[in-house]
Amino acid sequence: MGSALPVGREVLIPGELSVAIDEGGIRTASGMLPALLYTTNGLERHGQREMVFAIARTGAPAPGFPLTMARTVHRFAAEGRLVDAGDVSVFGRPGVDIDERVTGFVYADPPAALPSTVELARPPLIALPLLGGETAVVQRFGHARVLALLGAQERYYPHPWWFRPGRAAVLDDAEFRAATMLSRAPAYNLPFLHVVHDGDRLELSVSPDELPALREAMREAPEVCAYLPGLAGTPKTYVWSPGQSGPAAIVAPGGERATRLACNFLLIVRGDGQPTARQVEDGFAVLLTGAMHARLLQAVEAGRPVEIGLPDGAVRSLAFRVGADATSLADVNALPPTMLSGVPAATTMPAPAPAAPTPAAPPHGRIVLLTSEEQLRQATTPSELSDFLDRARRVVEGLFAGVRHHTEELMVEFRLAPNRPVRVRIMARPIAPPRELLVVLERQLQALPPPTIHYTEVAFQLHLPIGGSA
Repeated sequence: MGSALPVGREVLIPGELSVAIDEGGIRTASGMLPALLYTTNGLERHGQREMVFAIARTGAPAPGFPLTMARTVHRFAAEGRLVDAGDVSVFGRPGVDIDERVTGFVYADPPAALPSTVELARPPLIALPLLGGETAVVQRFGHARVLALLGAQERYYPHPWWFRPGRAAVLDDAEFRAATMLSRAPAYNLPFLHVVHDGDRLELSVSPDELPALREAMREAPEVCAYLPGLAGTPKTYVWSPGQSGPAAIVAPGGERATRLACNFLLIVRGDGQPTARQVEDGFAVLLTGAMHARLLQAVEAGRPVEIGLPDGAVRSLAFRVGADATSLADVNALPPTMLSGVPAATTMPAPAPAAPTPAAPPHGRIVLLTSEEQLRQATTPSELSDFLDRARRVVEGLFAGVRHHTEELMVEFRLAPNRPVRVRIMARPIAPPRELLVVLERQLQALPPPTIHYTEVAFQLHLPIGGSA
């Protein structure tokens, strides 16, 4: 199996499951990498996201393990056993037909531009083979830590989405366990949680759909507990391996000046000591008093934002929000356009010293994402989205020009989906503008031609300062 697989389509279960096989190249830091791309078709009917297996060509026969895995995943999906980004599959014994060291798979979201001939209703999962102890480390210490190491190895940000047969393992399980501070702490795998270090702030965010799972984890958490988050979609990500001296990060091309770094774990300790947050390895250790932890838990229970001051240390506050990571679209759009389609040539560099506090929002306002940056990348292009935001700002500025009001800030929430009109929700502070103005504003914003949206709904908020008029 795997000696002469043709480029085309392999029917595995007639009328139920097939796999498309495409041959092409992947653009990497060292040039074009010849590869085979296997894309499943038939898992979605069971609620399982379709999968992509990308394998670099080495001159060996085309591998057959993607077909075997497709059948296995299909059988599990039919039984209601589904996997998603951040999950891991473990083999009973090592080896696939192209690399005997493979011990399992980790699943991740794909790049925005996926060279597959299969048209899918929603983005598929990338299935990445893991070698030796990598699988055990993903299970115990989280997938983000290993994906960051793979990104550093291949110089591809945030991580490669292909498997290179014969590659070196990025870690040794025994060495990793002996060195990491998380070996002494219980941990919860929460791939839906985002943890971001931004200057003197540490930010936690979760989508509304996943809020119940975070509540359950925090209710049950012991006094010392590690939370293992997913990828946060920032231009920088902390990376760590045993023996490393000082913090380091992998960086997307053009992201060298970005201040926001994704963290691969959050260790929360409840105690009577001085509250503090300390960057360690590729994450953060935070000491909270019992009262502070209770405030954080209350905010999670209520689904409302909170910011907890930390008087000791370079990080001065721990913030929680419901919604995706609050990455500014203005910052994202400042990066090269290739940043938005999964970029090669990630670099590894020392992590920056704590930055100064974030300055106030610029006059044109700020953008807060309510869906993940990866989802946004897959749904639309930076230019179309930027044009839509410019038109929305002009609508607001035109309607408020010369109108008597006492509004200082306007928040416009947009929800965009394929083949659907723009949906809008408007809030204002401290005083709402005249009702007739709000009605006209809502109608005009809903009438805006939306950007082209693929696959899924995206949501974000446009926060605009409005000079109050007496």
